[in-house]
This record gives sequence, structure tokens and C-alpha cells, in this order.
Amino acid sequence: MTGARGPLEGVRVIEAASYMSGPLAGMMLADLGAEVVKVEAPGGGDPFRTMGRPVTPTSALFVNCNRGKRSVVLDLKSEPGRAELRGLLAASDVFLCNWRPGVAESLGFDDAALEAINPRLVRCLITGYGTGGPLGAEPAFDTVAQAVSGITDALSVDDTPRLLAGYPVDKITASSAAQAVLAALFARERSGRGERIDLAMLDATAYFQFPELLTNRVFLDHQPEEARNSQALGIRPVPTSDGWMVIAMVTGRQIRDTCRALGHEEWAAELRGIADQGDMVRELFDRVSPVTATIATEALLATLRAIDVPCAPCLTIDEHLADEQVAHNRLYRIEEWPGYGRVRVIRHPAVFSSWGDVAAPGRAPAYDEG
Repeated sequence: MTGARGPLEGVRVIEAASYMSGPLAGMMLADLGAEVVKVEAPGGGDPFRTMGRPVTPTSALFVNCNRGKRSVVLDLKSEPGRAELRGLLAASDVFLCNWRPGVAESLGFDDAALEAINPRLVRCLITGYGTGGPLGAEPAFDTVAQAVSGITDALSVDDTPRLLAGYPVDKITASSAAQAVLAALFARERSGRGERIDLAMLDATAYFQFPELLTNRVFLDHQPEEARNSQALGIRPVPTSDGWMVIAMVTGRQIRDTCRALGHEEWAAELRGIADQGDMVRELFDRVSPVTATIATEALLATLRAIDVPCAPCLTIDEHLADEQVAHNRLYRIEEWPGYGRVRVIRHPAVFSSWGDVAAPGRAPAYDEG
């Protein structure tokens, strides 16, 4: 182990961002060892601080996106506030913000000004739709981006659009932003100069959903009529006699072995006769589900694991937290925070040979706690 707390030790990030996409990207960098200074506006700062009217000093949503940061309050509508931000940026490596297009320019922080302040500065601007175009100036949140990116259609049942819970667009955007910042920092080591990064929530979502949700829109001269990925739509959890589980039958061997284990070896040949892949997957699960419903979860898990078919029980959140594999991976830890009591925090998913498990040290900052 090294004495540093992560591979980004010595990197300083100025984060002028609120809600989830920008702050979560900043915390990912903090987990990796960067010093992150969160710039907040007068009057309460990041709205996530009070989301859900928390009984704790700040909400769990804010805590989970802002651990280990410092907070400074700057009135960027005033020249003293802007001057202080310029001073911070001059001595930093990364500027991360999710202001709407035009805000940076109106405050005097357009890209040319930022480059003049610090030519080595990596500037990452997160927007909803991009910096131009017919929707460029429109506000966007996670659910709005889900709608415009096609996710609500991909999840539709009986042609009724559905939203995916859990802020997936914000998290995808945050991960993309952190990755892009790391790439720009690496490039800076070669060039000596910073970089401007424009990252739209729409673009990040489309990029992540492209591999599977757009499979029916890839080979333009050989497209099926169905616009959605019907194969993916057919995959679903199966019932057991005492719960639910997932069986990931992906290969032909896994399908054959599962059918045999369930006492219906003949199904494999019958399923091969179904030409449409999506229809085959739906039929497979229609046949398998009534049989699995008669078998206890643990017994079915043991049977399928013995034949090397990927499977898992559908755990509740509390069951996940108590899971032996989760404990073995040391994914969570409990800390004592003044004003909060016991707080569960999560480490970064990567484990490094030099730094081991990494996570931003300390609690989320109080408002203006520099």
C-alpha cells in the first residue's frame, strides 16, 4: 500500500454542480483520491441538501453524492464571488459543472476565459441536451432524458411507456463525465494543456443503451420489423415456491441444460424450431416459469449452479445488505457522523493493488464548510 489515499491524490476538482449528475461525478473523483471543492450558491446551495425534507442535517441523496468534499458559498452574480472562483480555478486541475447552456458565458466563465485563467484546466460541462440545437436551452432532468432517449418506449408494456426507477440517466451521465475527465487528465500529461469536455445527458444515455436496446436498428439493410429488442423484453424473473429468482440462460448449452434439469429435455429441440429469437425467449420463459414455481429457491439454485447455469435469487435491499458475498467484498461500511449518527457509506467499486479499497474520506460537507 502507498501512503496516498487513491490514484488521484493531488488532483484538485472545483465542482459547480447540483442535484445528481455533476455531484456524483465529483464524488467518483473524490473516491479515487481527488480533492473536491463544491461551489454552492447563496440561499441554501444544492437543492439535494433538503430533498425529501430530511430529519438529518442533509438528505441521504445529498450525502450519497457529496461525501468527502469541501463546500464554499460564492455569489457568482457578484464580482467578488466571481473573482474568488477564478482564484480557485487558477490553482486547480478540473472544473466540473452542470449549468444550463449560456450560464457560464453570462458569468464570464466561457471556455476562452477558463483557458486564460488556467491553460492546464480540464473543463467538463454537463448539460441536458448539449450546448446547441432545438432543445439546447431546455431544462432536463433524469426522467425527461429517459423519455427523449427512448428508454420509456423500450420499457413499455402493452404500449404504455414506463420509467426506469433510480435516476439511471443521472448515474450514467456521472460515470461518463468522470471517465472523460480521467481521459483528459491523462492526455494533459502528454500535451501539457487542459481540455474542454461537453457531455449531454441525452448523448450519454444513448451511448449506454445502444449495445442492446438498438440491436434492431443496427443493420440498416436487414432490419426486423419490430422496433424494440424483443429478445431482451422476453427475459424476466421466474417464480419459485418461496420467492423469485433470475435464470440467465444465454447460450444454447445453458438452455438445453436448464430444460433437462427441469425434467423437459425435449423443450430444447422444440425451442430451436422457433425462428424469431424474441418469440423463442418468451416461449422459453413461459414454459420454464410454471415448473420453477414448484421448486424452492435454494434447491433450484443448487441444481442450476451444479450445471454452471448463471442464476441468482431476487433479493430485497435488506437481503442484499446482509448477503455473504457483499460482506466478503467489503462493499459497505458504517461510520459515525456528528448530527447523523450511524451512516452507511459505499466504497468505489474498483479495488487497486496499490491503494486497496478507495472511498472519499469523511462525511458530506455542511453548507459553506470549506
